[in-house]
Amino acid sequence: MTRPAPVGLLDPATHAWLLRHALPGARLYEVDPLPGGFTNDMALLIARPAGAPGAERYVLRRYRPHSGRIPRNTCAVEVAVLGRAAARAVPVTAVVAADPHGRATGRPTLLYRFMDGIPLSQVLADGPASGAARDLGRAVGAVLTRIGRIRLPRPGAFAGPSLVPAPDGMPPLGDLPGFVDRCLSAATDGSLNDTDTSVLRALARREGRTLAAVADERSLVHCDFNPKNLLVERHAGRWEVAAVLDWELAFSGSPLFDVGNMLRFADEYPPAFTTGFVEGFRAGSGRLPGDWLRISRTLDLFALADILTAPPDPAYFARTRTALHRAAADRY
Repeated sequence: MTRPAPVGLLDPATHAWLLRHALPGARLYEVDPLPGGFTNDMALLIARPAGAPGAERYVLRRYRPHSGRIPRNTCAVEVAVLGRAAARAVPVTAVVAADPHGRATGRPTLLYRFMDGIPLSQVLADGPASGAARDLGRAVGAVLTRIGRIRLPRPGAFAGPSLVPAPDGMPPLGDLPGFVDRCLSAATDGSLNDTDTSVLRALARREGRTLAAVADERSLVHCDFNPKNLLVERHAGRWEVAAVLDWELAFSGSPLFDVGNMLRFADEYPPAFTTGFVEGFRAGSGRLPGDWLRISRTLDLFALADILTAPPDPAYFARTRTALHRAAADRY
């Protein structure tokens, strides 16, 4: 079967933008859809830039309209976040070109270099030995510390590429019960039973008061810091983080949001990974208060409420529901 020409997999406006602006004079060999884009459309491009000795790989990201409960960053904001993170030695993808308002392509569009590496989720699923799992955890914890060192003017969701948060751009931490109620009111698929709903509401009411301790923190937060969004690789026999991907949810707040996200499914990982993660975070001067585990789990309830009432797929819903009940059991 003859493979379709790459231009046939792109709309004419995007194809023209790629070859006239993003990669002027390049020869485009291949365009393939990439899996995993729950909120945006992504494709792998193979092209030879003008004057380059061979083909190179790129990722094309096209932004869809969003009206969800948790703010998502625009293309322009994500480009700014990537630049700020790279300047502080956080391993991220290199931006090649952007059409942040879709004036050339019809939709906000970002082109960045493909990053080599193995998804951390795959490495953990393969069951690494205890020593390797601990090394992985330390590397991940150290990178999270670097992210948390990036300070912003105030807490909140970003209002624009200046990365100055809007005063009212996201739900206040003190209103965790209200956020949970809004999520439950908007749920339409009926996946949660009465027990699930009661547990979620009870946790939000009882634990929400603990968040006052971190309400004024203003560090960069990835907000989707989990093994599927981290690429890792080995150098000189040790694991390193090659890239932190997908910054569309990033905002200003407490690094404990990302700690809670990474440890949401900790029971599925080798125990040594969690040990190493905490060690790496602390070694990089990441601040963990005495009740850090309780606070990080409570912060993660924002994400759990959103996922459980609008699940991306049944398997992830089941994992998240288990995490909710495990969190409840640990607190009773």
